[in-house]
Amino acid sequence: MIEKSKLSELDALIDACLDSRLSEAEAERLSQWIEESREARRRYWEVASVHGMIEQSMQNASLKAVTGEEFVAPKSQLRRILSWPKITEMAAGIAIGILSASLVWAYKAPSNKQSKRETTEILFESFEDPSVEYPARFPKEAGVWCGDMKTVPPSKGVQPMRGDFVARMLPVPERKFSYARRILDLRSLPPAREGKRREVEVQASFFSLDTDRPTKYQIRLAVFSEEPEDVRPIWNDESVLFDRVLRHVGKNHITESSENDWHKLRASVEIPPGARSVVVSLAVADVGRDSTNSEHYLDAIRFRLVESPATSE
Repeated sequence: MIEKSKLSELDALIDACLDSRLSEAEAERLSQWIEESREARRRYWEVASVHGMIEQSMQNASLKAVTGEEFVAPKSQLRRILSWPKITEMAAGIAIGILSASLVWAYKAPSNKQSKRETTEILFESFEDPSVEYPARFPKEAGVWCGDMKTVPPSKGVQPMRGDFVARMLPVPERKFSYARRILDLRSLPPAREGKRREVEVQASFFSLDTDRPTKYQIRLAVFSEEPEDVRPIWNDESVLFDRVLRHVGKNHITESSENDWHKLRASVEIPPGARSVVVSLAVADVGRDSTNSEHYLDAIRFRLVESPATSE
């Protein structure tokens, strides 16, 4: 078993890898770790599969993001996986070796193209208006927050990331997760430019006052071709959801039970041609409990449009 101190280092390297922030030395360290350790390979798979790096079917991605259930890629998928542009030559060689353990991992190496990324802030939300009431349902339109949340002044032990207020995530007895959701209307963004790859990146800060148990934080991003007002019935009907979504990315973060600090969670999703709406779903749950009265907070949410040079397939 990987020691807790080394597990923190491994998680940091994996996160940097998925965000293209690895140095050459760090890339070598992570590659060696994954080649030599079955537990490290499993850890990478768990993180990468909800990070959007490994593109399985929408249903499997959603299952992983919501339940944490594992999906193991069959060997027959090797040729397709190794053809993805996000996997470098170095990673392809490692992936072949890892197939003997029935796991495949995707590696995104640092690139000088990162300097050509252009970022435009779409939204910054710090919940500064306590008079706003949030409907406890999935949004019917773009540009409004909905869900299990309420703007409150910070309680003792909680310092806002920005401003004077925070959003408290309200427990819902019949559900494991408490949600905050918003739909982004892609027509509100600058028009797409030829030769540019577009992504929507979302960063949110979570805080839990109760540190007796670990907490799970989650971001899910889903892209649809439908108008924002037409997304709600699709989202609520799993029989059609997985057939209608264009892209889906989920990312989970589980805290240690002793942690008591703000946690920044970030995820991004590519915007394909014909996309019209992006659902942003933020969630929090106590690990090992069906419902809870623990105090969980949300603050300093950023939506960004990230454009970079398109790469040929």
